[in-house]
Amino acid sequence: MADTTLCTFAELEFLLRSAAGPGGERAAAMDAVRRRLGLRPEAATDIVTAAGVASLLARGLCTDEGGNVVPGQFVLGAVAALSTLRTVTEAAGSAGDRTLQLHLFSGDTGRLAAYPGPFGLYGVDVLDPAEPLAAPLARFVDRCTAGPGEAAVAIRSADAGEDSAEVGLAIARAADGSWLLSDDGPDAVTAGSRDDVVAALVERFGHPVAAGA
Repeated sequence: MADTTLCTFAELEFLLRSAAGPGGERAAAMDAVRRRLGLRPEAATDIVTAAGVASLLARGLCTDEGGNVVPGQFVLGAVAALSTLRTVTEAAGSAGDRTLQLHLFSGDTGRLAAYPGPFGLYGVDVLDPAEPLAAPLARFVDRCTAGPGEAAVAIRSADAGEDSAEVGLAIARAADGSWLLSDDGPDAVTAGSRDDVVAALVERFGHPVAAGA
């Protein structure tokens, strides 16, 4: 599992601005990413981006070479995922009084995982795009169900383009430890086991995005 890097909203803005490409050719797609992350496109100013660059330089995630900002491996991986974006996946989970969120942005040459936190901070992982989408989703389910008692996770995934069909899955663990699954609304709930949860994730999200899923 990748090491999570804590990023500010300004650092994310620099990543998004970089992924938009020359002339902002992918600006609309990056605005959609901003909205999913709870960032306002109208607040994506040059000042915010400059603050993100300064922070990344101070942390050594970018370097200054003769007045040019040179991105490190983390930044390169994040921008690669966003600039080749094909699939957007969101998951939300609750366990007791905890509420967790995961955003996965999968591209041909990278995958970015973002976990919104307080105070405009995000945990960010750069993942291997050849890894099946089911793998980070299974890790998120494990994180949400690590403790005892009731827990629930809802997942939805779709192509990055507008009006694309979604694939969804809802998972719940009851207080007695039994598992419930649904992919077609609350009236289509089936009982299962932890193994059934893994099988359902693999069935719906089991192919690498780079292979065309």
